[in-house]
Amino acid sequence: MKVIIIRSEMGKIISSELVEGELDQIIKKKSEDAMKEWNPEISDFIVLRDVRELELPLPLNPELVDILRNVGTLSRTSEKAIARFPIYTISFENMMIGEDNYVEHKIYLISPYINEDIKTELEKEAVEITTEKVSPEGIEEGEDEEE
Repeated sequence: MKVIIIRSEMGKIISSELVEGELDQIIKKKSEDAMKEWNPEISDFIVLRDVRELELPLPLNPELVDILRNVGTLSRTSEKAIARFPIYTISFENMMIGEDNYVEHKIYLISPYINEDIKTELEKEAVEITTEKVSPEGIEEGEDEEE
């Protein structure tokens, strides 16, 4: 199976690669790699599994149907196909920057490879995850408002 491995740090894609192999083994290997960089004194180490749902217009080409069936589940309504497939996030440099604001500085985002459009979306998501959010007033969470 083709698997996409995206590494993002501080809002930037560091690497995005396609590898061939078993998804579970790739996740375990990247978890080991990330653990070597992880500092347990300042950060949590988290591996999250999420199921992504994707709606696609019918008809689907047979090659895409085969890919989607191999990586997850595929169902359909009269107008669209609904695919569900796993996405894994390995977060190994993260911190709380406010009462309810959590930022992840370094992650791997791993998923079965479906097509270039999905790869591009996952790269955008990885950048978003590792971009520190700024409050609407332009003040970063955790900064003192008085100077």
